[in-house]
Amino acid sequence: MTEIQFKELGIVEYSQTYEAMMQLIESQPSFHSIWSLEHFPVFTIGISEKQIIEDKTKNPPFIKTDRGGKTTFHAPGQLVFYFILHMKKLPFPPTELTKKILETTSLALSTYDLKHEINAHDPGIFLNNEKVASIGMRIKKNYSYHGLSINIDTDLDTFNSIKPCGLDVQACNLKDYIDINVDNFKKDLLNKFQQMLDK
Repeated sequence: MTEIQFKELGIVEYSQTYEAMMQLIESQPSFHSIWSLEHFPVFTIGISEKQIIEDKTKNPPFIKTDRGGKTTFHAPGQLVFYFILHMKKLPFPPTELTKKILETTSLALSTYDLKHEINAHDPGIFLNNEKVASIGMRIKKNYSYHGLSINIDTDLDTFNSIKPCGLDVQACNLKDYIDINVDNFKKDLLNKFQQMLDK
């Protein structure tokens, strides 16, 4: 069984976190690593984005990334999980990673008796056709990186100033649907991610 290291980073800058992921991958760790955090306000631009360009002078800045997907927004009040996983040590095919993470997140949400659905075409989780969770991954040197974001109580006005992930939908917050204890929800998610990787 592969060791899993969990890190709680608090509220951090996106660019610094990305550099930390790259440094970890360069070290070729033998273990899996899952980071939970929030970001200071930032738009990140995925490799599929064709309309929005990088502009670090704006507030919030627009930063180009190498993850899958289009443009999304991160800010305090949004839970982010980064998965730096050793692809050769997964208990399932690497091509199923995004699907497994979304299914595991859905499992955690199901404990709240919350009606939701996974959208496989535009990867994420939706409540009443509004997007509450987004995912974008990348693989490099046999490691995954980037990950999952879940809107708990974040700045939706700024988020919805763009089309979230290039979709004609609005983003939403979990708190608008359920009374949620963030620490307990995070703990449950991390436990379920561990089970996902232990199978």
